[in-house]
Amino acid sequence: MATRRRAKTEKDYLEVARRVVHRPTDVDDFWKLLAYSRNKKGKTTFGMSAGIERTLIVDPEHGTDKFKRLNPYVWPITRWEDMQDAWGAIRTMKLSPAVLGQGSSEEPFTWISVDGTTKLNNMALRYIGKVQEERDLDRRPGIIDRRDYNKSGELMKDMVNNFLNLRMNVVFTAQERMMVADYGDNEEDEETTYFVPDLPNGVRGALNSVVDCIGRLYVVRVDVKGEEKNQRRMQIGVHERYDTGFRSDYGEDLPAMIRYPTIPKLTRLLATGSVKNRK
Repeated sequence: MATRRRAKTEKDYLEVARRVVHRPTDVDDFWKLLAYSRNKKGKTTFGMSAGIERTLIVDPEHGTDKFKRLNPYVWPITRWEDMQDAWGAIRTMKLSPAVLGQGSSEEPFTWISVDGTTKLNNMALRYIGKVQEERDLDRRPGIIDRRDYNKSGELMKDMVNNFLNLRMNVVFTAQERMMVADYGDNEEDEETTYFVPDLPNGVRGALNSVVDCIGRLYVVRVDVKGEEKNQRRMQIGVHERYDTGFRSDYGEDLPAMIRYPTIPKLTRLLATGSVKNRK
C-alpha cells in the first residue's frame, strides 16, 4: 500500500519537462540593450530612436529637457522612491500617449529607455544612507558606510531585474568609466586601461550578463565631400579595451561597429545579419 501511495503522489517530471522546455522560435522576442559612453555622445538620442510614440523614457538626469522638437514622453526621476511609482505603472504594460492624456496613440509603449543608470545608482546609495540614518540615531548625517554600497547594489540589481523581466523592449544607458588593470608586481609591468559602464561591479556584471547587446557610443571626425563632420558610431563587437559584445545567430559575420546607430538599425542587424530591411 505504501508503495502505491508513493507512486500516486510522485511528481511527473516528464510532464514538467514538456511544459518548461522550449525552443527559441517559440518565445516572444523582447530586446534588452545597454548603451554607454562619455558625456554628450548620444545616449539619450539613441534611447529614443525606436520612435517617439513607442518609447517612454525614465529620466533621472534631465537629459531630455532640451529635446523640445522631438518632444518625447518622459517620466522624470528625482529620488529613488520615484522608481517604485514608475515601475508600478510600467509593469501594467498599458501606458500609452492616450492613457497619459498627452497624445492620440492608444497603442501601449513598446520601448522603455532607462536613461541614466549611473545616476540611478547614486540615488539608490543616497536612499540607503537616509534609511540607515533614520535607524541609527548615532550615525553622522551624510556619511556613507561601506555596507551601504552593498545594500544599494542589491536595490539596483532588483530594479534591473524588474525591467529585464518585462515583456517589453528595454534599453539601459550609463556613463563611461575608465579602469586600470595592473598585470604584474613590478614597476616595469604594463598597465592597461579599459572602458566600462560606470556602475558597481556587481550591478554591471548582472546587467552585462543578460542584455542582448552592450554597445559603446563614440564620435569621430570624418571627411564628407571635403568637409569635416561628426559621425556617431557604436562599438558592438568584442574589443580588448571596451566592454562590448552581443548575442546573435550571425556571430562573427556581423560588423564590430555601426555608423549612425539607432535601435531599429541595431536590432535588425542582430536579428537578420543586415541593417537593411529584407523583403
